[in-house]
Order: sequence, then C-alpha cells, then structure tokens
Amino acid sequence: MIVDRYYYHQLNKQEQAIYKAIYDGVMAHQDVIPIPARGQMPKDMFERIYAAITRDNPLIYHLNQSACSIASDMQGHLAFCPQYFFKMPKVKEYNRKIEKVVNDLVGKLQLLSCSDYEKEIRIHDWLCKNVEYDYEGMDREKLKRVIASHNILGVFAFHKAQCEGIAKAVKVLLNAVDVRCIVATGEAWDSKESTLHAWNIVNIDGEPYQLDVTWDIGTTCQRKNIIDYTYFNLTDVMMARDHKADCKLPECKATKANYYVRNK
Repeated sequence: MIVDRYYYHQLNKQEQAIYKAIYDGVMAHQDVIPIPARGQMPKDMFERIYAAITRDNPLIYHLNQSACSIASDMQGHLAFCPQYFFKMPKVKEYNRKIEKVVNDLVGKLQLLSCSDYEKEIRIHDWLCKNVEYDYEGMDREKLKRVIASHNILGVFAFHKAQCEGIAKAVKVLLNAVDVRCIVATGEAWDSKESTLHAWNIVNIDGEPYQLDVTWDIGTTCQRKNIIDYTYFNLTDVMMARDHKADCKLPECKATKANYYVRNK
C-alpha cells in the first residue's frame, strides 16, 4: 500500500509542517490542535493547506470539512479547531469495516496479481456495477445521507455516494494496491449547467491520466448492463471539454491507457 500525498508536496515547508500537525491531530481525534505558526494566518494559506489535507487523506471521513476554524490566544499561538461527525469509538468501528471491505475487494477482484491497468479497470467496473450516484446526498433534511455520500462511507458502507465520495474511494482502493491516484476537484458541466465536481488522476505505467468514475457510473446506470468507459484515462485536452480543475494537476497527455485506444 502506498500513501499518495500529491497536494502535500505542492506546499512549502511551513505549510507542510502545519499540514502534518493538523493531520496528526485529526487522526488522534483531538478537540484543539496546536499548529506551528503564530500571528494571523492568511485565509488563502489556510484554505490551501486544508484543501491539501482533505484531498490527500480520504480516511479522515469523520472530519466535518465545512465547520472547522483557526483560533488564537493572547500570545498569538494558533490552533486548529475541528468538528467531528463521529466519536472515536465509532470511528474505530467504521475503520475496521472499511478495512475489511477493501481487503475483501482486493481478494475478490484479484488485484494483487495483475497489472496497474487491470487493477484500475477492475475497480472501475466494480464501482460501476455496485455503486449508485446518491441524488439525495444534498438533502439537508437527511443529514446522515449527506455525510456519507460525500466521503468513502457512502461507497463502502451504503453503495451510494456523490462524486466526492466516489473519487475518494477510488483513491483508497488504488493506493491500497500500490497504484498512484489523487483526487481532483473543480467543476464539470453538461448541456444544462455546471456544478462543483470531483474526479481522479491515476498513474498507469508512469503516465498520469484523467479518470471520472462518477460520470461513467451515471451512464452505466442509464444503459443498465453495459459499462461505460467514456471517462476512463483521458488526456487533459479530452477532459477539458466538460471538466475544469481548480488547481494545478499533473499534466495528462498520454493516450496508451485510454480504454478505447488500448482496446482498439
């Protein structure tokens, strides 16, 4: 298993130190997390670090990403003040269940005995067959549904999630079998409207590719038993037709592992 922290490596040394402090504190379920900085932290700096943490680490699903803040004392010491969806015993219970699901899938799909491309396509196909897009995942009257659909619990516990939960589950599964994968965020649009969106960048045989499992799930559900590969390993040019990232990502220009190129 690899730990693929692409966004951490885009930060400077001070930002990396703050990232580490917040990550370690969240994993330990601390209520107040001292961070190695003093004075005022610029808003854009905090947002950059926080976005890096949440994109790099799908296993901090218990963190309420929209309700955290920075506090300071009279001496100018800074601390990160998180809010959690679950208490520590529940997190440990969920962690055991997630680990079991991931390990079972690795065995069921025989992911340790195939190429990186095969690992990717087997995970993609399993998700397309077994996970639905959660159209009620934005209904604030169904808070549990909202929480689950935006993180890996939606995929591994309920088989229903929105794009963020699906993209993070893809990262967990691919990283678990030593395939580099990061979560990309930005916006995507169809003929009707644009919306905030999340997808992945996957490294196959040393080359990065764009992968949007959520949109392939959507088309697969429409076609019933035919799995769609429209967004399987695209170049930046292909993806730019209806996706736009909100930060710098690895350049994707290879076509060899594109599904339709590879299968002629």
